[in-house]
Parts: sequence; structure tokens; C-alpha cells
Amino acid sequence: MIFSSIASPLFWWPAVIASLLALLCSAVMAPWRQLFRQGYRQHLFWGAAVGLGLFWQMHVDVLGLFGLHPLIMMSVVMVFGCALGLWVGALALMLGSLFHVQPWTDLAVQFCLNVLIPALVAAAVLMLIERLPFRNLFVYMLGGGFIGAMVTVQAMAASSWLYVWLFGPEPLLVIISDYYYLTLLMMFPEGFINGAMISTLTVLAPHLVKTYDDHRYLDDD
Repeated sequence: MIFSSIASPLFWWPAVIASLLALLCSAVMAPWRQLFRQGYRQHLFWGAAVGLGLFWQMHVDVLGLFGLHPLIMMSVVMVFGCALGLWVGALALMLGSLFHVQPWTDLAVQFCLNVLIPALVAAAVLMLIERLPFRNLFVYMLGGGFIGAMVTVQAMAASSWLYVWLFGPEPLLVIISDYYYLTLLMMFPEGFINGAMISTLTVLAPHLVKTYDDHRYLDDD
């Protein structure tokens, strides 16, 4: 969810602090050596950041107060893992800021709601799939790519509503509540896009998907 510029520091300072802490933790935990050691992973990393930044320019404005766009963070986390996925999202936001002028504090709010929360939820979905007592490739592709992506949309929507309720102006909260149903309409397209992307990658290029283990899902043992 993208909010128009809100001047109150109370609205964006919590997001700034949370964003800096999240990026610091992910910078420590991310497998940078593996990324820099493999050229094709670097190309995929930068290509994903550029592609995501361009894709996010397709958004729907609601009354000029906030906007909605596909997240694609489920696919990003499945391909790169949560730590690197946060940096892909951060770079995509910075790239998107080149297309329109906006305060840097707006990027922090967008990072928290459109990148951090969906990425954490995506990682939780993958952990749940990993702990299932049975192994099934379609559970990974559809349960993660399709259903997991739909869950990230509602995680973003609910956290956006809660954030505005805690720190935002009351008129904005009323409008978000009135148009909350739009996030329900976003769920199926989000699931379809992510499901199609992950299904294609796991079949044609499984080595690109960090969280996928073909031995786990395809071996007979």
C-alpha cells in the first residue's frame, strides 16, 4: 500500500526505525558471499530489483490518498530467501523513486508495509510448508507460490490498516476501511502471478530457487 505524503513525523518515524533495523539485521544474515561467488545469482538479484521496481509502477490510486499494487514478495523470498529478499525490495523502492519525486520518509513506510511484512509472512509460510509431515512438489508450488502470495496481500492490508490506526490521521483510516475490499480483489491475481512464476522456475530452472530442494520433493526416500 502506497500512501501520499503525510507531514506528521509520528506517521513515518516508526517506519524509518523499523526499516533501518530490518535492513541492518538482513545485511548481517544475508548470504552475500554466495551471491557474489555466483555470477548468475548476481544477475538474477539485480534483474529482480529492476524488474520489481518497474512492475510496482503499475498501481491503482484511491482518491489520491493511497495506492495498491502487486507485491510479488512471495516469489522474491522463495527465490532469494528472506534476508536477500528484503534488499531486493529496498532496491526496487529506490529505483521506483526515480520515476516520481517523493520524500525519503515515504520509502520507509512503503518498505515496512510492502516489503518487510510480506517478506516475513512469506518466510513463515515456507517454514510451515517445510514442517509438513509429507513432501509434495505441488504443495510447495501452489501452497507457497499461490496461497502464500494471497496471504501476503492480507498481511500487507491488515498491517497497513493497523499502522494507520496507530500513527495515521483518522480520516485516512476511515477511507482505508471503506476501500479495504479492494485488497480482497487483489488476492487472486497476486496468487496467480506468483504461482505461475514459481511453477515455471521450479520446473525449468530449479537451481535459481533458493528455498527449493528437488531432492526433498522428488526423491523416493
